[in-house]
Amino acid sequence: MKKYKALVMSIAITALGLNSCKKGCTDPSATNFDERAKKDDNSCEYEDPDSYTVPSTYAFVDADGNSTVSYSGQFQRLDMLSEMITYMKTANTQGVFVDAQTLKDMYENNSYTWTDNNSLGMTGSTKQLKNKTAYASAGGSADAGVQALFEAYMDSLDIISNYNQTGSVGVAGVWPNDGEKGPYLMDGDGREYTQLIEKGLMSAVFASQITVQYLELVTNDDNSTLVTGENYTDMQHHWDEAYGYFTESVDYPSNGTDRFWGEYADGRESVLNSATKISTAFRTGRAAIDNLDYETRDAQIKIIRDELEKIAAGTAIHYLNAAKSYLASGNATARNHVLSEAWAFLDGMRYGYNCISGDGMTASQIDAALAYFEDFNTVGVTGMNMAIDAIASATGLTDVKNDL
Repeated sequence: MKKYKALVMSIAITALGLNSCKKGCTDPSATNFDERAKKDDNSCEYEDPDSYTVPSTYAFVDADGNSTVSYSGQFQRLDMLSEMITYMKTANTQGVFVDAQTLKDMYENNSYTWTDNNSLGMTGSTKQLKNKTAYASAGGSADAGVQALFEAYMDSLDIISNYNQTGSVGVAGVWPNDGEKGPYLMDGDGREYTQLIEKGLMSAVFASQITVQYLELVTNDDNSTLVTGENYTDMQHHWDEAYGYFTESVDYPSNGTDRFWGEYADGRESVLNSATKISTAFRTGRAAIDNLDYETRDAQIKIIRDELEKIAAGTAIHYLNAAKSYLASGNATARNHVLSEAWAFLDGMRYGYNCISGDGMTASQIDAALAYFEDFNTVGVTGMNMAIDAIASATGLTDVKNDL
C-alpha cells in the first residue's frame, strides 16, 4: 500500500512539474496565444498590421455596421454648379437672357431658390461655392481676386446675352451651329464664358478643395476620437469630403461619369487610366486611415494630386487637338468652343496643390502656354502645337500628347 501511494505522488509531482514548465506564446494579443503556457518561447505570431481589405466601392462602416462616410455638403455644391450651368446654357438660344445677379446669388447661395433635383436641402443651406474658391493653403480662405474674376465672367455673360444678336468673329452674340457644334453664346473673340465659369469653378473650387484643403488637412487630423454626435473622426471625414468633390457616386467609375472631374477622368481613361487610379486611391487611402496606416494614406494623396493635374492637362491638350481639326475644316464656332474649354482647364491648373507647391506645372508655365493661343480667332496650328508641347512637357504627357 505504501508503495502504491508513493507511485501516485511521484506521478503527480512529475505532471505538475511538466505543466509549470510548459512553453509557448504567452502574449494574449498574438494569434497563437496559449493560455496554458507558463514560459514564453518566442513563438508568438501576429496579424500583419498592414493587412486589411480595400472595398470595391466607397463604403466604410464601423464595428456596429453604421456608415462612417459623410460628404453631403460636397454633393450640394456639385448640384449647385450643375444648376448654374443649366441656367447659363439657356443663353445659347438667341433672345434668352441671363442675369448676372442671379448667377452671383447662385454662386454665393444668397436667397436663391434651387430646383434641388436630389432633395439635398440646398435652399437656405449654408453651403456655397463662393467661400470655397481658390484656397492657397489648407485651413485658409477664399481668394477675393479669383472670386471677382468669376463674377466678372458672369457680368460678361449677362451683357452678351442682352445684345440679342448673331455672333461671329469680332461680334459678340450667339454663334450659330457650324455643322459641328453650336449654337453658343460667345464674345467677339470667341470666348465662351459658360465654359470659363464651369471648368474654372471645377478647378478653383472642387480641385482646390480636394488637393489643397482636405488632402492636406488629413495629415494633421485627429483619428482617435469620434466627432461629437457622429460615427467618424476628423481624418475620416476630411478624406470623405475630398472624395465628395470628385464624385458623389460610391461606385465610381461604374457611375458618376456624367459631370465634373468624374466625367473628365473617365474621358481620359483610355489614355491616362486616371479614373481607375483616382477611385482606387481614394478607397485605399480611406481603408488605410481606418487601419492607422498613414504611410499608405500619404502615398494615395500624391496619386490623387498627380492624377488630377494630369486630367486637367490632358483634357486641355485633348481640346487643343480638337481645335486643330476644326481649324482645318473651317468650323469657327466649334474651334472657339473647344479653345474656351482648353483655356479653362489649363488656367484652372494654377489652383491645384501641385502648382501652388511647385511640384507640378508652375503658374508662369501656365501663363506661357496660354499665351500661345490667346487670340482664338487667329491662332494657327503652330501656336496650338506650342501650347500642347509646353503642357505635355511640364506634366509628363509628352509620350501620349497625340493620343489625347
